Amino acid sequence: MDKIINAGRQDQEGIFKLQVFRATGNAQVPYKPEPAFYVKNLFVNQGMDYLAAFQSTSPGSVMNHMAVGTISTAATLTDVVTTMGEVSRVTMATRIAAANILTEVATFGGNLNGITSVVLREVGVFNHAGSGAGTMRSRSVFAAVTLAASDQLRIEYATTVGSR
Repeated sequence: MDKIINAGRQDQEGIFKLQVFRATGNAQVPYKPEPAFYVKNLFVNQGMDYLAAFQSTSPGSVMNHMAVGTISTAATLTDVVTTMGEVSRVTMATRIAAANILTEVATFGGNLNGITSVVLREVGVFNHAGSGAGTMRSRSVFAAVTLAASDQLRIEYATTVGSR
């Protein structure tokens, strides 16, 4: 049986994989990966409306940007771009669709993205490059992560689209 939520909408499922790479100071092995952790993602109402619009009209622009923020409040269906405590947004490095799964990857760097010593707690996907702008497709909250100057945070997001 299909999972039905929010006025009969099909629940889109997604998982964020987060992994921190700590700088080692060693030229031979510059980064040491910490164990990855996974958090379930929530497709918010705006994201579901965006998917529906994609089937019949042009919704504007591709959901090609990932942002991290500082808010630890649980994700809800009514979240919008202003829900996040956004501190940095990047264009995704890769987006691959295969076997009914969309996989998207983005990497954030401590100094590179100005998020050194900031306690990161959330991630969202958007259709606009500008901070605080665009439509939010999805959002997730995770355990606190803090990056040092040369550390990196790699986020891989896999969404199973539709049902079979």
